[in-house]
Amino acid sequence: MTGWKEHLLVLCLFLVLVFLFTVPFALHAGDAVLSSHVDNLLNVWIISWDGHALVTSPTNLFQANMNYPSPDSLAFSEDLFSLALVAAPISWITGNAVFAYNFVSLIGFALCAYTMYLLVKYLTANRPAAFVAGVFFAFVPYHFSTIVHVHVSLYFLQPLILLFLFRYVDEGKPRFLVGLGIAFTAQALMSWYQLAFSSIPIGLFIIWRIVSPRRREYARYLLCIVGVLFLCMLVVIPFALPYFRLHRNIPEKESEPAINVISSAKSGDFFRVLPQNYFYDKLGFLKTGSPGGGDALFPGFLIFPLAVLALVYVFGRRKRGGADREDDAEPPPASGDEGEELHPQADTDPSPQEPQPPAPAAPPGPRRDYFAFFVVLGLVCFVLSLGPEPHGVSNIFYKALHKLPIYGFVRFPIRYHIMVLLSLAVVAGYGATWLYNWFARRKNRRWAAAAVSAVAALMLLEFLIVSLPYTGVAVGDAVPQVYRDLEGIEGAVVVEAPMPAVANSVVFEDPLTINYGTLDNTFLSALREQDATYFSIYHWKKLVNGMSGYYPLFYRRALVEMLAFPAPRALTFLRAAGVNRIVMHWDYYPAEQREEVREALAGAEGVTLVEDYPDGLSLYALDAVQTVSAMDLAINAHAPERTNPGDSFSASLGIFNGSGMPFINTDETLQHLEVAWKDSGGKVIKSEGTYFYAPFFIPDGEGAVAPFKVSAPPDSGGYTMTVTSTDGMLEGQAWETGIDVGEVAGVDSGRPVAGSLQWSPHISGPSPPAAEAPADAALQPYLGEVFSLDMDAYNDGSTFWERDRPSVEGAVVITAVWTREGDPGYEMVQQGMLPGDLSPGQVSSFPIALQAPTESGSYTLTLRLNSLGITYIGDPVIIPVTVSR
Repeated sequence: MTGWKEHLLVLCLFLVLVFLFTVPFALHAGDAVLSSHVDNLLNVWIISWDGHALVTSPTNLFQANMNYPSPDSLAFSEDLFSLALVAAPISWITGNAVFAYNFVSLIGFALCAYTMYLLVKYLTANRPAAFVAGVFFAFVPYHFSTIVHVHVSLYFLQPLILLFLFRYVDEGKPRFLVGLGIAFTAQALMSWYQLAFSSIPIGLFIIWRIVSPRRREYARYLLCIVGVLFLCMLVVIPFALPYFRLHRNIPEKESEPAINVISSAKSGDFFRVLPQNYFYDKLGFLKTGSPGGGDALFPGFLIFPLAVLALVYVFGRRKRGGADREDDAEPPPASGDEGEELHPQADTDPSPQEPQPPAPAAPPGPRRDYFAFFVVLGLVCFVLSLGPEPHGVSNIFYKALHKLPIYGFVRFPIRYHIMVLLSLAVVAGYGATWLYNWFARRKNRRWAAAAVSAVAALMLLEFLIVSLPYTGVAVGDAVPQVYRDLEGIEGAVVVEAPMPAVANSVVFEDPLTINYGTLDNTFLSALREQDATYFSIYHWKKLVNGMSGYYPLFYRRALVEMLAFPAPRALTFLRAAGVNRIVMHWDYYPAEQREEVREALAGAEGVTLVEDYPDGLSLYALDAVQTVSAMDLAINAHAPERTNPGDSFSASLGIFNGSGMPFINTDETLQHLEVAWKDSGGKVIKSEGTYFYAPFFIPDGEGAVAPFKVSAPPDSGGYTMTVTSTDGMLEGQAWETGIDVGEVAGVDSGRPVAGSLQWSPHISGPSPPAAEAPADAALQPYLGEVFSLDMDAYNDGSTFWERDRPSVEGAVVITAVWTREGDPGYEMVQQGMLPGDLSPGQVSSFPIALQAPTESGSYTLTLRLNSLGITYIGDPVIIPVTVSR
């Protein structure tokens, strides 16, 4: 069988196998997702948004509705654009985005096997061996452990890229160069991970051909490949720009790749499978992972004897010193040209063949020379999968490669294992080819085909998956009516409440350092946020909620402000931000709190109940609230009065809102400052640029600090530092402060560290320090409410206080300890930050941000200056606090 019939039969066979491996889920592809909602529903939303944007506003593709008002929200995860081009028409025809997503995912699994079949068929000239390679590549445990991450699991273009690459260089036909460009571009627009991964074999191949004896013959082809890839990148760059914009605005402390417990391959992962693997589960001695865990790296048992046979096949023939015609017992037709034979066969008509052109041409027989290429590729990617510090040893190769921009997208080095599996699949194909030829020489081709088919069957049995877990998803009429009603509300901006709770954070200053670890019940938080994101495809209104691979800065502020929802401050925040609809999930609250929350909403200013729905949801409308402009805020610059020559130090803009209205800022971009140093004669002797993040929300009567870094001139003397805002909400404003540059000792110098702290209910300049606030000045925040306290800090010693340091030890902060009356075991610790560095003898007035406890009661808040890891400074400030809803 040749031509299209062969391809159709092979592809259908792989589709049947994928169906059998995923039953019963495959029967529920229209109303369920594999494993859980987390990540799957995010991918459904991404593909749906891509399709929606294409027909409504293609130029605003990355300005998705999730995580309002943050820009480029599609760039918070993979954009899956090329997948959406396939899935969107299916979704439009069926009206079911979940089915479209699952259909593309399952077809993609089969395509992984099929494209590997094509590659290995070309390399070995053996169909049965190619089928074995396809089975390994598609059904190995790791593939199913990544099944909820389609940008990882759908790696079917990797073999296709290499096939086109090899055939173009071997045969010189332009159509393969075109195929390479199309496949490379499609892969880049599907997943940045896959783009990074494919660049490795392409780079190795180009190097391999450059150092070969026939480098001059290959030169023209290699230049054409580089040129085509360059053109492909011109297509891809517009899709990459939002990611680079996002990266520029990420706080420096978060700009490194995310750390995850499974981010790098561990030794135990290579013995890990899925609990749904029937054969491995019966054995019981291998570790187990989970679908979506991405850490089941065990390649199976059969790959090891196949690898041995592959070595015999490749190097045994070389040792015999020449062509072995029997090795090519069944040369099939070329994988690219129907009916055209790729290699000569031993028992065919010996009529002479047309002479080959002088350009690089296909060598006779299977391409054994590629074996070494795939061995090197597998070893390189194995080393990369171990991450930057395997077992505490620096991975120099990994660190060097990851200095290049494209590899910054790879947050999970373990995923380099995809290319290890690709290499092993090719090795398996070579090994199966040797087995086929051995039986063909001693029996006949039917025996040979049966033997290799038995290997494929054993491999399928070894990898057999039984009953992958899946979770139902509301589609069609099962979608709650509130989401369909939102579709008809013009200009709706929605928040779904309650939002995830921040449980473990200690610093509440903007930009908040919040990640998955600071959320209360992380999985449940992700589940609820991604459910809200998924249901938004039924109305496409702007949505504050959303959870993906990155937490935008405004969303972090929203999480913190919503801790006290439905307190007046939280509602004011939403109204100021332009939110005008709340979808309430009553089942997210404990039963005893629901009526209390409902009563609070009923009595809240600017809140109106629109409708209660029978499925435990309610829709509320919010009125807009007038806000104050940044130009009407009281702003002053803080800097240390004395600092060491040439040292970098922390300064800030202190911002106070006394306008009678809330202030809201929705601009997440860096706000730039120009800092000029003038000497006593008024001459500018030094200028530099720096930046700060503008606070997002300041209620009336409160303040915030916007810190920034700057460096002192190298020479001692008295200077005036002028800080000018060059863009953003404060553009054109300037502030001046005097700074003496000279030697000053740090807190770790051994000199006396002394100081005091005072709570000032209103910032109005320094006042005498008091060890304890009066009882009638007790605070009364709402449950979980974030609020600011106005503090005065006095540096009475002879050491320089630093707001932050490269190492935490020695940084001076305000430690805030909450204790509860009648509960000696309760303690909650938070940190308030200095406005910047303080020099000896300096006094500073500034606000600190704290969060009230989440349970009602009487508390004592103890504040104290703390040089972390060195000493407490001065006496504590003790404030009685009553917390209630």
